[in-house]
Amino acid sequence: MNIIPSTPAAITLDALESAGWQAWIVGGWVRDSLMGRPPHDADIATNAPWRETARVLRAKGLAVHETGTKHGTVTAIVRGDAVEITTYRVEGPYSDSRHPDHVEFVDDIRLDLARRDFTMNAIAFHPNRGILDPFGGAADIEARTIRAVGDAHRRFAEDPLRVMRAVRFASQMGFAIEPSTRQSAHELAPLLERVAKERIGAEFTKLLLGAHAGRLVEDELAVVGIAVPELVALQDFKLKSKRHAYDLLGHLAHSVDAAPIDEAQRWAALLHDIAKPHANHDHAQRSAQQAQDIMRRLRVKRRVVAEACDAIAWHMTSFAPNVEAVRWFTALLGGDARRARNALTLQRSDALGHGPGNEQRAREVDIELRMLDSLISNGEALGVGDLKIDGNDVAQRSDARGKQIGQTLNALLAAVVEGEVPNERNALLASIPKAESEACEQIFQKRLEKFLTKR
Repeated sequence: MNIIPSTPAAITLDALESAGWQAWIVGGWVRDSLMGRPPHDADIATNAPWRETARVLRAKGLAVHETGTKHGTVTAIVRGDAVEITTYRVEGPYSDSRHPDHVEFVDDIRLDLARRDFTMNAIAFHPNRGILDPFGGAADIEARTIRAVGDAHRRFAEDPLRVMRAVRFASQMGFAIEPSTRQSAHELAPLLERVAKERIGAEFTKLLLGAHAGRLVEDELAVVGIAVPELVALQDFKLKSKRHAYDLLGHLAHSVDAAPIDEAQRWAALLHDIAKPHANHDHAQRSAQQAQDIMRRLRVKRRVVAEACDAIAWHMTSFAPNVEAVRWFTALLGGDARRARNALTLQRSDALGHGPGNEQRAREVDIELRMLDSLISNGEALGVGDLKIDGNDVAQRSDARGKQIGQTLNALLAAVVEGEVPNERNALLASIPKAESEACEQIFQKRLEKFLTKR
């Protein structure tokens, strides 16, 4: 391990130690460096009281913000980066299951490391003194093991979110949770109900973005099921179709692993069949609604909720891989290529989540996605917004008013998609009377049904 002298962390260390204080880099920076991963956001622990830390760093011309002085923390801005510096401390009880009721500042870095959650996060590093690892964190990293520091029950009872963090780290790193730590996590998982929903939602999203998320959803249902109780009933729920190799929970877990590492896609993969035990023909729509309720409850970002639920609502609408069908599907989604891509991507994850032997639909989706990209690059009309005329043109050249204008534009789009009329202004203007005279709503829906089928 090494630290470049000019980095913000090195500058902060040097400033504190030049003033006669002791300081170490702690936490994720050390862990990631030992794992061979690019480290980020080096945190500093020091025996300097926070007021001394602020005085020393300000004397060096650095901006210092008093971000958490109750717990001994200040944040310095060093070369444009925020560096968090905290005085060595031990902690009292956590009445709110998040913050210690009080802290006691100490002089020994070992006491500070003893309060941390997992051994891999309880290692300190100094460029001259080297690694300080009183709890065997480096050996646990080498063994790919997540182990609580000291008594696991105490660590999880202090802050129950650590239960979810253990599973999240396992998902991100592929590490195994040490048996006694895992047992304590399962026993104390109900304490997660005390934790603010947004904190659980943030950890759950990170869990889903891990390379091993699907396995952890199944293996750690005792924890995951506290965060999303709706998943518990899906274990051992048998699916009737022969193409399903797993129970419903297994299908969702394998769909998560098949999904790209994207927040909306991972959430959509996890929840796309959440309502299936209680619905038949309309399970896509009902799953979208239930997924929305779950994600809102966990305070997931609005954009992620909207994208995930929209993809879920359309995940059962499939079609043969041909260009016309791709255009119709995109038109059905308002000409929004991003919506179409999200829905198709979820269909791919869903197909692969069924188990071996279901790769054909995934290959079809790959073809459809390439077709969509080609349509976009060629500037083809995918929605009424891509037509070379707009609603004002329709109103000026016909008797259409209100929703009739939209219906007329839909009929014109249908004619363009099927090659009856080119997407050229004069040709479209000439076609307005015919489009207006037809039963526009029926035309659009019937032509859609020609290409799209419900599975």
